[in-house]
Formats: sequence, structure tokens, C-alpha cells
Amino acid sequence: MVRLKKIIIGILSVLILLNLSIVGGIWYLRSKGNENIRSQNQTNREGYYVTYQGKEYKYNDDMINILLVGIDKRGNIEEEVQGIQGLADTVILVSLDTTNNTLYMTAIPRDTMTEIRQTDTEGNFVQTTKDKLTLQYGYGKDAQESNELMVTTVSNLMRNLPIQRYCTINMDAIPILNDTIGGVDVTALETVQTSTGTVYFTEGENVHLTGDEARKYIQVRDVSQIGSAMGRLNRQKQYINAFYSQAIQAVKQDLGLPLGLYNALQPYMVTNLTLEDVTYLGTEMLNMNFNPDQLTQIPGEAVYDENYKGGRTVFNVDEDALQKWIMDTYYIEAGTDQEQQ
Repeated sequence: MVRLKKIIIGILSVLILLNLSIVGGIWYLRSKGNENIRSQNQTNREGYYVTYQGKEYKYNDDMINILLVGIDKRGNIEEEVQGIQGLADTVILVSLDTTNNTLYMTAIPRDTMTEIRQTDTEGNFVQTTKDKLTLQYGYGKDAQESNELMVTTVSNLMRNLPIQRYCTINMDAIPILNDTIGGVDVTALETVQTSTGTVYFTEGENVHLTGDEARKYIQVRDVSQIGSAMGRLNRQKQYINAFYSQAIQAVKQDLGLPLGLYNALQPYMVTNLTLEDVTYLGTEMLNMNFNPDQLTQIPGEAVYDENYKGGRTVFNVDEDALQKWIMDTYYIEAGTDQEQQ
């Protein structure tokens, strides 16, 4: 009996030590991730000071911006080459205000007309032209360069707003993300069907999305219908909101979940987020306040432009409204008490 007790105590001690080492490892990674992202804020100063309506403003150093991009490709993302990298179907700017513990998500429509950088097959810069944002991703000679082009273009669109990290996933990543948190519940905002008439979801239908259903809900659209990309964007925003709520609960139950996802998504993801960054951001999000009102879209209007490639839907940005929103969200008036805090 005494020997049995010693064995049990020994096993429990080992389990406790393993648990402490895991927790300690997570918090070490968290600390390093915080340090890495903050250090970039100190070295990259472009866009940190701006003048608006006669006053000088400073970028809020407590804001962390991550560009999330979803591309319309499947398979191993690193096997893609210049010219067939795919289109940026989903573009979301995720912003964490680590002082006020507030999370913002800003959708940027794929059809947004903006200045994009064109390159040749060797990756050399050719010219800058105004075109749809979705096309910018395809100009990279590889997936990393495509991401860097997207970051530059979105930053320029957002008045040189600092973007510290990026993460791009392809369509094969969606079922993995979705099922890791147990699936996502949505009420279909519209009937989702292809141009050939195949119907996947019916408007008003309550659905628990699992596996490839999640990809279909946020990707499929009837390309023969004018403005179908905007309807899809609304579904994507709805899905992200539902996913986030479910994911937070899952991470609270398993702090190691972000690390597991990070590893599982490697074949379908390109990112400059490190393991340390993921640990830091994952634990930060547990304390973030987020509601559907903070999942917004850049101001502007989707219109049918008969002069664009024979007639297409484009999204024209409201430049004045965008400038005001950027200043209100990301900047602090220089010289004020708020800046000194």
C-alpha cells in the first residue's frame, strides 16, 4: 500500500510538473511575442506622424494591425508561382487596441479600386495603376512577395497605416479552422448558389457549418449576378463574427489551441507571424471586447462601372470618410495628455 501511494504521488508530481512546464512555456512565448511586435513599432516609423485638418497626430503604439487575406486557391500554398498565385477573395484588417482591450475588424472589399503595383514575371516593378485590390496578390513571384505587395497596397490605401503582421490562407484552411472549434452556426443571409444553379444554402436556413460547408458558405457566389461579391462579403463578415465568438470559448478551454492551429495550417498558410506572436495574440484576444458593431467595412459604395473591362462591379472608396475614420480609430493628437500616457 505504501509503495502504491508513492507511485501515485510520483505520477501526480510528474503530471503537475508537465502542466507547469506547458503553462510556463506558453507564457514565455507570449512574452517574446509581445516584445517582437512592440520592437517593430519602434523601428518602422512610416505613417506614425500625420497632419490632419491642421493638427499633428501620432499613431497609437498600442494598436497592433494584422492583415488577413483569403485567396481562391487550394492545395499547398507554397507550390504556387508568379502569375497563378490567385486572387485575394477576402481582405480583413484586424486591429487590437491593447490598452483599451478592444478588437476591430475592417473588411476591405475585393473590388476596391486602388493603386496596385504591377510586376513582370521576374518580380521586377513595372508600373503603378488603379485597379481592383483583388488583383494585387497575383503579382508576387511567390506567396511571400504576394503578401508583402498586399500589405504595402492596403497600408497605402489606409494612408500609410502601419501593418505589423500578415497572414494569408487558402480555401483548404477553412475546414480545419472551422472544425477545430467545433463548427459554426449561421442563419443563411441569402441563397448561396453557383452560376450553374447548384444551391448549397437557402436564405433564412439555420445551418451548423462543418467541414467543407464552411468554405462553400464564405466562398461560393453566382458570378453571373452583378454585385454577388458584395453579398458574399456580407456572409464572410457574418461568419467571422460567429467564428470569433466560438473560437474564444474554445481557446479558454485550451490555451494551447492557437499553437496547434498554427502548426496544422502550415501547408495552407503564409504568414510572418511567429510562434511567439501567435501565443501572445491568442492570449490577448481572450481579454478583448468585441461586438458586431466593431466588424465594419471601409466607407464607400459598390457601383456598376460599364467602362471597367466591359462592365463590372467596382467599389469606390469615400476618401474623406475613410480619412476621418482612420484618424478617429488609430491616431492620437500629438502633445495631448492622451499621447503622454
